[in-house]
Amino acid sequence: MCTSIFTETKDNKHLLARTMDFSFTLDPNVLYLPRNYEWVSEADKEKHQSKYGLLGAGRLLGTSYFVADGVNEHGLAIAELYLPQKAVYQKELEDDKINLAPHEFITWALGKFKSISDLKKELSKVNLFEVPAPLIDTVTPLHWILTDTTGNCMVIEPTGKMLHLKENPVGVMTNTPLLEWHIENLSNYLNVRPKQYDPVQFGTYTSHAFSQGTGTLGLPGGYTPPERFIRAAFFKENIDQPAIEVEAVTNAVKILATVQIPKGIVVTTEDKEDYSQYIGMMCNESKTYYYTDYNNTRISQVTLTKELLERETPKVFVTKKAEDISILNQETISPEEKVSNLEQKESAGLNTLDMLRQELALGLKAASDGSLDNDAHQTIDQAIEQLKQLKNNI
Repeated sequence: MCTSIFTETKDNKHLLARTMDFSFTLDPNVLYLPRNYEWVSEADKEKHQSKYGLLGAGRLLGTSYFVADGVNEHGLAIAELYLPQKAVYQKELEDDKINLAPHEFITWALGKFKSISDLKKELSKVNLFEVPAPLIDTVTPLHWILTDTTGNCMVIEPTGKMLHLKENPVGVMTNTPLLEWHIENLSNYLNVRPKQYDPVQFGTYTSHAFSQGTGTLGLPGGYTPPERFIRAAFFKENIDQPAIEVEAVTNAVKILATVQIPKGIVVTTEDKEDYSQYIGMMCNESKTYYYTDYNNTRISQVTLTKELLERETPKVFVTKKAEDISILNQETISPEEKVSNLEQKESAGLNTLDMLRQELALGLKAASDGSLDNDAHQTIDQAIEQLKQLKNNI
């Protein structure tokens, strides 16, 4: 599943935003991967080293950190979405190619390239090898939407041996079918518009609309990829253009709210709930990542600051996974609400413990490699802060 949009502000900033829809609970957080970050490919066990720092939503997969979407220090942003039945991967490794597992593509690209044009020079060297992703033990059928500070919006859909970039003039992407089909399908909705339709005469009778909104009659309301593409394209095209970055973030949340999937609404053939686990938003110019979780609609923000870019080890920013409500007056809550709050706090606590496990695994690996240095103090400080948060949530 998943839906992505690309928008521009009046002051020439660009924002790539997406919903992460999945039936397996991913438990991601905002993740920073540093310059010179080393990771080993699941495809051929070759070691890779990032050149640029990046921010995104991710977690530890196996022995390495990976992201599902993110932005790097030069403003290149990428998000991966599902492309079932259409994604084609290779079954043989190639010695003269860069062999990558599909879920590793974003980590590789954001760590290596400054822009889409920079990536284009190396794209033909990539061999996407058919190998399952750790944790979910599934070969993920992916395609990617890419943006940068030039305002370019491109898509990579792996339908053959060679990877190609193709223009995305609409700035929207969902899932199967391929992008060209979705763009052509827009022609079926030329009648949909924001403006109210005028009254219509039937003989001597004049028919008036019951209320506002007749222009949107015919806008699809389901959650299939074509329906979500049409809704996202319509809202993106007609919403008031934001003046500045923070307004673009608000717009993205409003647009993606029209395609977000609540739990229980979409159920797979295996009786699993496919739902929108988070919204991720990336500004190409400010190199800022915005995150909002299914269980907490408050927006969290992390920017690639100079201080963060000087950090030499990954950093996990633990996001609150319970609704962060501003209580304007203090009232006694019901027993049912207390139980619900405890359940949310338990979930948040388990998530924090998982992040601490990842931090400790990273520290142990650095110690065994002999690469533990002063930067480890930042990791320890973060772990202490996370423990404080966990204590406060009990």
